[in-house]
Amino acid sequence: MKKIAIAVAAAMTTAAAGAAEVTLYGIVDTGFGFTNVDLHHRPAVTKFEMINGYNSGSRFGFKGTEDLGNGYSVSFVLENGFSSDSGALGQGGRMFGREAQLKFHSPYGTLSFGRAGTLISGAGTLDIWGVNADVLPGGWDGIFNIGNYQGNGMRLDNMVTYQTPTAAGFTGYLQYSFANDTVEGDDDDSRANERGSNRYFAAGLTYNNGPLGVVVVYDSVMFRHYNKSEVGAPGGNENTNPNVGDSRVLSIGGHYDFGVARVTAFGQYVKGSRTGFGDGLGYSAIFWFNDTDKTDTKNQSYYYDADGYNFHLGAQFPLPCGRLYAGAYYGYLEANDDPDNTDATNWNVFLAHEYDLSKRTIIYSGIGYKQLKLEDNDGKFDEVKATQVIVGLRHIF
Repeated sequence: MKKIAIAVAAAMTTAAAGAAEVTLYGIVDTGFGFTNVDLHHRPAVTKFEMINGYNSGSRFGFKGTEDLGNGYSVSFVLENGFSSDSGALGQGGRMFGREAQLKFHSPYGTLSFGRAGTLISGAGTLDIWGVNADVLPGGWDGIFNIGNYQGNGMRLDNMVTYQTPTAAGFTGYLQYSFANDTVEGDDDDSRANERGSNRYFAAGLTYNNGPLGVVVVYDSVMFRHYNKSEVGAPGGNENTNPNVGDSRVLSIGGHYDFGVARVTAFGQYVKGSRTGFGDGLGYSAIFWFNDTDKTDTKNQSYYYDADGYNFHLGAQFPLPCGRLYAGAYYGYLEANDDPDNTDATNWNVFLAHEYDLSKRTIIYSGIGYKQLKLEDNDGKFDEVKATQVIVGLRHIF
């Protein structure tokens, strides 16, 4: 009888060890912001409003892991994004719009499947850019959202990611999306991996050794190519010009922790970027005033072929009363498919601070300035100058 009891106890222990452990987690981030925007040729706009997710996007999620033994395991992440000021769902109303991943871990690397952030998105468990090259952790928003071509917050459906084991500080990554978006717009799963779907590819490499971290990523969006007469061809941002190719971005960044300061820097070069020039710029942060119309110089346009570059320099300083962040960014884009050859320059500077009330709760504040200028060959231009001051509270559970 005693032997039977011991055997049952051992079996129960083994089963418990292999069972999936599920964790509920989340962030609630709410604050207030004052924003003043000087719009060239238009009245200035001033706002004082409640803001959501300026330090970290509000979210809740479930994650779990099952140990399969011999170095193999399976894990999952299901993460929902929402607006803490209104309760509305984020990411186009998706239930788990921030991330929906199933991962298989082995001694030979990790395979991940499902909706996820890209390698340079600064979002989710597969992000290798934000942790290595961005001065602000957690994805700050507004003026504090550092420009990133084909990057910031970019989450894609139908993603497969392979992560190599780490060797001598190096880790490699490969990503491919069969269809970037199968929920919003007119995409559907039947177009996956076909010319009627936007697809995505990325290859990345990181090196981490003590205070030093370096990241290099090459990624490309392989845009769908519709003919205007094609049945189901949507309007708006789809490519109806067969002479326009895919978007390609080379990103290099890193950090070094000197103890008294953690310095970050990155640079990007882009070919064939798709972005809207004017109000509601696809690559600009002046998105919260996209209800204003373009100036009289040119109607709002969408460009399929823009080349450019950007760079960023920042530093994080540990203080007795928290952490101080300082950063600057500059970006340039030129539209090749625009007869007027419109180009855009975009730069910002900011200071931000975090103060820990506890291990899970912080008060944050910041002040920033951003300037955007659009100009064509005829000397016509539009200019936006924005100043923003924010203060907020973030709680992690």
